[in-house]
Amino acid sequence: MLSDLTRLGVALCLVCAAASADQVTLKNGDRLTGKIVTTDDKKLILKTDYAGDVSLDRAAVISIVSDEALNVTPKTGPMVSGKVETAGGNIQVGGQSIAISDAYIRDAASQKAWEREQERLNHPKLNDFWTGSFGFNLANASGNARTTAIGTNGNAARIAGKNKMQLYFNQVYAKQSTTVPYGVTANAIHGGFRMDRDITKKLFVFGTTDFDYDQFLSLDLRSVFGGGLGYHIFKNDKGYWDLGVGGVWNREKFGEIVSSSGRQPAFVRNSGEILISEESSYKLLAKLIWFQRAQFFPNLTNHGEYRFNFDTNATVPVLKWLEWNIGYSNRYLSNPPAGFCGSDLASTTRCASDSLLTTGVRLSFDQTKR
Repeated sequence: MLSDLTRLGVALCLVCAAASADQVTLKNGDRLTGKIVTTDDKKLILKTDYAGDVSLDRAAVISIVSDEALNVTPKTGPMVSGKVETAGGNIQVGGQSIAISDAYIRDAASQKAWEREQERLNHPKLNDFWTGSFGFNLANASGNARTTAIGTNGNAARIAGKNKMQLYFNQVYAKQSTTVPYGVTANAIHGGFRMDRDITKKLFVFGTTDFDYDQFLSLDLRSVFGGGLGYHIFKNDKGYWDLGVGGVWNREKFGEIVSSSGRQPAFVRNSGEILISEESSYKLLAKLIWFQRAQFFPNLTNHGEYRFNFDTNATVPVLKWLEWNIGYSNRYLSNPPAGFCGSDLASTTRCASDSLLTTGVRLSFDQTKR
């Protein structure tokens, strides 16, 4: 008798479980049971005991019946909560009839997550929506040639609403003990910050700062502050192309320079400059992302002089958080201190053109999605 009662109890439990489950009917006549988690324009997610979360094509769904209250949000209008049932292509919920093609359905947990994300989108905090990476490169040779080179690079960008912020830096350090005089052969750091704000779909304003250090140019610190007006030539999911024009103030502090012609004491020079810039980024292939920035600074204080900055890199994801990257940066100064040339093509003296070439892997992060 106990065995029969047990069987009857199990059967009743199964019937109750089936009766309490949400039901989804497809165009081909299949009927699935489980718990509706969420729906959007393309998919319906149904949580089942036998297959976990099942993703269904929304267009294939013709009928929905829920046993528990769900949250239904029309494309226009307030959210409605209640048990859901479809009839004649409409969703019946809370005494209202909503077209099934115009409604988003979420269970309680999914609704809370969606509301948190909407709050984050509409009122983002400063630590939200950052993407970026940090890379480290090391090269070492021993034997006939004894050299060591270390390079680091990093970038971060935050796009939230009409605002865009960018941070970047590149660094290289190299030394050799192959020939006399031994010691450091390269030591340079470039970094900067920029902020853009859209004023129309095409126009934006920007502010920018840049900082440079180069031991072999005797440049202790270059500080650049300015801003201007920009124009989006195009901007879409695959990339963007921007032009900009403005003005900056440039302060350059040079250390003491010792050369064959004598000793030149440390000095500081200030100048106003025009800024003409061009920047673009594009996903060339399925995973290859290419970026480049060019900046031209005609000197307003010392007419005829100028600076030119160029940065470019290509990135291929290896893992979700790991990328392979190759990058190149160049800083050109037309009026270097005495004893320095204006181009790296001249090999008879030290040059004012500073180039950094880095390649290696880097760690990436993305806070745009949660």
